[in-house]
Amino acid sequence: MNESPVISVVIPTYNRKGIVLEAINSVLEQEPKNFEVIVVDDGSTDGSAEYLDSLNLPIKIIVQKNGGVAAARNRGIREASGQYVAFLDSDDLWLPHKLQLQLAFFEAHPEAMIVCTDEQISDAGNIQEKTRFERNRPIPRPSLPAFVQHTSIHVSAVMAKKTLFDEVGGFNESLRIHEDSELWNRIAEFHDFYYIEQPLVVYRWQADPNHLMSKEKRALFVEAGKIYLDLYRNRRSGRGLTPEERAALEQSEQMIDAG
Repeated sequence: MNESPVISVVIPTYNRKGIVLEAINSVLEQEPKNFEVIVVDDGSTDGSAEYLDSLNLPIKIIVQKNGGVAAARNRGIREASGQYVAFLDSDDLWLPHKLQLQLAFFEAHPEAMIVCTDEQISDAGNIQEKTRFERNRPIPRPSLPAFVQHTSIHVSAVMAKKTLFDEVGGFNESLRIHEDSELWNRIAEFHDFYYIEQPLVVYRWQADPNHLMSKEKRALFVEAGKIYLDLYRNRRSGRGLTPEERAALEQSEQMIDAG
């Protein structure tokens, strides 16, 4: 592990013993070695932490009681010693030069607080023709609910200055899903998002059969969606909702009610 890391890489994981090492290796292969890797095991019951510890990898392993991915990422942020924090879900992969190019972007754009890359999308091992950015064009301020403003931002493609989380807070731990969209909305109230239009991440849609977007977890998606919209409404109610925001909330609620 780098003694003075510039970047802290946070990998939350839960019961992914069979695939988490692939994600970790995709980070360890990055150049230059100016990063630390923090794996937060969120109460796994499959022996993930013990397995990783036995490999003697240059990573920091933190084990905590299961609290959801938001709690795991927030723990990683608190433990991070780098100037920048990058996230990687434990079922996704990074492509070569991901960290190098994002760090170079920050150095060239000191005003940026957060930068995201494009992604390849893998469905059951098959790379889809269109990248994430080709499906949804990036926008500087993803300020509307994600149900109607389909964002091109995915956590595994994000790198941010650590001070950003001091300013706006971390992921909302009351959300088991939509926790990323809720954070993007908060950040967008104060900062632009920046983008590297090169796919440097592989988002593996079916790598984990227990993915929260599976049909079996649809009820959780709806339940958390209602909490997310309440948070959105309450945060903006102090200044008054714009007609665009009000319409987006109504449309989002209709989508959730439809299941």
